[in-house]
Amino acid sequence: PQQSDARRLTAEWPTIRIVAGDLSHIVDAAEKALIIDPPTIYQRGEVLVRPGYIHIDATKSAQAVALRIVEVGENALIETMTDAARWEKYDGRVKSWVYCDAPSKIAATYRERVGRWNLPVLTAITTAPTLRPDGTLLTSPGYDRQTGLLLRLSADERYVFRDAPGRSDALAALNVLIGLIDTFPFVEATDRSVALAAILTASVRRSIPSAPMFAFTAHAAGSGKSLLVDIVSLIATGRTAAVMAQGKNEEELEKRLGALLMAGETIIAIDNCESPLRSEFLCSMLTQTSVRSRILGRSEMPLLPSNALVTVTGNNLVLVGDLTRRAVLCRLNPGVERPELREFTREPLAEIQADRARYVVAALTILQAFDLAGRPLRPPAIGSFNAWSEWIRGALIWLDQADPVDTMTNTRDLDPQADALRAVLSQWNALWPSESVSCRDVIELANLTDRPSPSGVFTHPDLREALLVVAGEGGSINSRRLGRWLGAHQGQILNGLHIERRPLSSGVQRWAVVGQLGGACDGIV
Repeated sequence: PQQSDARRLTAEWPTIRIVAGDLSHIVDAAEKALIIDPPTIYQRGEVLVRPGYIHIDATKSAQAVALRIVEVGENALIETMTDAARWEKYDGRVKSWVYCDAPSKIAATYRERVGRWNLPVLTAITTAPTLRPDGTLLTSPGYDRQTGLLLRLSADERYVFRDAPGRSDALAALNVLIGLIDTFPFVEATDRSVALAAILTASVRRSIPSAPMFAFTAHAAGSGKSLLVDIVSLIATGRTAAVMAQGKNEEELEKRLGALLMAGETIIAIDNCESPLRSEFLCSMLTQTSVRSRILGRSEMPLLPSNALVTVTGNNLVLVGDLTRRAVLCRLNPGVERPELREFTREPLAEIQADRARYVVAALTILQAFDLAGRPLRPPAIGSFNAWSEWIRGALIWLDQADPVDTMTNTRDLDPQADALRAVLSQWNALWPSESVSCRDVIELANLTDRPSPSGVFTHPDLREALLVVAGEGGSINSRRLGRWLGAHQGQILNGLHIERRPLSSGVQRWAVVGQLGGACDGIV
């Protein structure tokens, strides 16, 4: 509003007259009036948006206000258009042009010009300096046309960066970050690297196309999982993480995630997962630059940028299916019965709140120094996350830290789907190494007993148990479910074995378990 009032006193404030039959030109003129510097309205995906401050409570603390991306509805667009120009319509009673509000028809027409807008693109809002994709620092508040980022800085924060930092500067900065988390009970060095990688990733998440999910697990509550997420969030956003629950099913989880993407959240924190976490939508979110999502309370599926950092916490957390290769896992083990009763010599959240800029500068110094050094250590590529691996992962290994990607082995080992596939492959291969059999053959052998029921004992109980897990129905093995499961997992290699579809025999589909290169593997793996 202040910007609009100042503009009205200058020749920059245009006049738009409403003339019948001139709809297209009027809408063009309305858009031209909206395109000002600095911008007040933006396009994001398929919606018009603006930045907005959401008040959480009545206090005046930094935690009381959250900066969000807000969709501009039709009435809000009418208000914005009315402020952007002097609107006039002809009044036949006074035989003159008179002031009026921007017509709703003009606003509605403009909102439906999806794909034709010329407004600046808002990719995200950040409340701390960051690095652009080319490694240059973004420190000037306001809209950055090179990246589409809107930088809003607190008046009481001062960020001082060294010119051309080197490896020694990066090592000093690393020690600053390690000092924040040195009291956490990490199981191994790789677990600490995951926590460090989360801090670094959050500081530049908007400048890399994709990043893995950061998972934090422990055997008991109170081990520090959520505190680590709060540390990451407080450095990146100035606020502790606003957590969300897992939800009852995948559809509910998708709607919750979609709403947070719509709001432009920097950190999406799925907290205290009690059930195995699976989600096709979350898998897409982690690897794609944009997704279509069902939104709570809406029928359409808007196209949204998926540039948020995703974290998940849980006691004995289990990730299922493709999520296992899309997540790095940090394990904590305090080694005590009541971890929540432990006492610490430092309070990391208070330290960040006292001097947040120090930790933001430390994270960016590490990444900037690595980039200026030419990113000398390039770890092996990792599918879907090459840019993250080259920059974040590479910087940590460059500074002699453990490789956070090594923890992906832990997530795969805990995957119940992989366990089920491993069991079927092993039992099948032991009985029919590279042989072609039908589902009926397999089920008959699994149900075979040493004598008639009910006193008979199954001769291959491990095979039967493995098949019940993947195709069980009412205590028996369902042939159709088994066939669908085999088809869904054919070609997937595990422990050097995979399922292979063989030609039909007398109209019956046949299957085989073979070695990775097509040869048989003897014995149980």
